[in-house]
Amino acid sequence: MRLKQFIFVSLACALPNGVFADDNSKAVSLSETPAVVQKTIQAQAGDGTLGEIDKDLDGGETVYNVELTAKDGTERDFTVDEDGTLLSVEVPLDETPAAVQKSVQTLKRQGELEEIDKNLDDSETTYDIELTAKDGGEKDFTIADDGTLLSARVTLSETPAAVQKTIQSRLGDGQLESIDKNFDSDGINYDVEMTTKEGREKGFTVAADGGLSSVQVELRETLRGVQRTIRNRIGDGKILEIDKSFEKERGVFPYEVQGQKDGKPFDFSVGPRGRFLGMDD
Repeated sequence: MRLKQFIFVSLACALPNGVFADDNSKAVSLSETPAVVQKTIQAQAGDGTLGEIDKDLDGGETVYNVELTAKDGTERDFTVDEDGTLLSVEVPLDETPAAVQKSVQTLKRQGELEEIDKNLDDSETTYDIELTAKDGGEKDFTIADDGTLLSARVTLSETPAAVQKTIQSRLGDGQLESIDKNFDSDGINYDVEMTTKEGREKGFTVAADGGLSSVQVELRETLRGVQRTIRNRIGDGKILEIDKSFEKERGVFPYEVQGQKDGKPFDFSVGPRGRFLGMDD
């Protein structure tokens, strides 16, 4: 599944697309952020003027969304992880690669360009594109550095009937937050984010035929052998997400771990009983 931080288990449940109010955001001063965060913010700000800093709980992890007005008067927001890692930066279209600009120009047929965020927290740079459609609705896309369309935000009604059925069956009394249609090399799938009735964030991935591809799980919900292997491998790094896959790897259904170590992606797979299956490319 696409970024989105920390570890959750996916269960349950049915409702149309909804927007969950973010009660986990508050404005803070620069001095109220960790020293490593202050250092990144100050380096990114340069001779610009800092605006509001919002401390957000994003998928179980704290991030800082920062408003910045550059010396030339342009506004460029950016996001910093709690360990000081620069996660994303708002950029103008002319500062993106030519291939990205070409793809964005094509997407602009669907609406007016509002914002481009350059994502820096993965092994490859990607760009999140936000448009406002003619009907006033919001359209979001993610594009690779080479201009390839990676994903598009869709509504429940825009997914195949079989996918809708699977999503609804897992929502229960929870609330649907978002659906991202992913254009992977091996086919289309849908990343689904939801919030349970208790306010917990959970996610799962559905194949184009409606089959459940994976669910996010918490470390404590895996067997001790799996927990031990994950802890040993991640060491002093950070677990971003654990997905229990329903697609076999080396004859078993693996746990796919997305992590970060020494400021770089650190992804690997573990068998259901704790066997290390290897690092992911």
